[in-house]
Amino acid sequence: MIEYGARTLKPDGQVEKNQLYKICGDRTVSIREGHDGCQDIEVVHLGYHLQKGQYAILGYEFRPQFISKQGSKSADVMTCLIDDDKKDVYSLVLDIKRNISAFSDDLLKDNAALTAIKEVVGFIEQIHHSILHKDSLLVYRKGLGYTETAKVGIATRRFEGQKFYGLADFLENLGELPKPKINPQMWYKAQIQYKPYVPEASKIREFAGHKVTVCGRQYPLQVYLLEQVNGSEYAVSIEMQFS
Repeated sequence: MIEYGARTLKPDGQVEKNQLYKICGDRTVSIREGHDGCQDIEVVHLGYHLQKGQYAILGYEFRPQFISKQGSKSADVMTCLIDDDKKDVYSLVLDIKRNISAFSDDLLKDNAALTAIKEVVGFIEQIHHSILHKDSLLVYRKGLGYTETAKVGIATRRFEGQKFYGLADFLENLGELPKPKINPQMWYKAQIQYKPYVPEASKIREFAGHKVTVCGRQYPLQVYLLEQVNGSEYAVSIEMQFS
């Protein structure tokens, strides 16, 4: 059996970026995301529950060594539970977003629409690339007939689907006449500014409905809501185990 070149995560070990770890036995591993110029921290607690013969691999912003950082992205969490006896894999690719719904209801105000579009499209691209990174690790197991249950997710403070449906409507109706109370000149400028992003409307509509399509496959989007645990920390716990 081909083994992974992964570090064994010590009981008190800290998870470093772009390293691959092997986890044996039950334990909780915390991924902590900070922000420049901000004291707030988002934390995802991964609670691993592993039976005899099972183990997990975990990467924090992981990409394989043969992939350059330039031009490639990675989600915050890429983890797989592996059972070599049963030839089963359970995987999760997840990214942490402080608050992906934090944009104005007035989509023409302060480039709110542009900010939201880039957030969603950027998130999907991170998930896409991390699934490719994960698949490059699992290719040897898949070659031996392993089956995989794969999930994708987002951890964020708020997820307001109606806002994203509204954003998709905004892009799909961009060519229509100005809406009441909208300055016609402003609406004309918006058509020019946002026309290149019209093809992204379908991705945003899917995202609003808790779905993501990458690598030709549609995944249900698991939404994990971060809750405030003290003045600066927001956290969520995710149980990792075979069903």
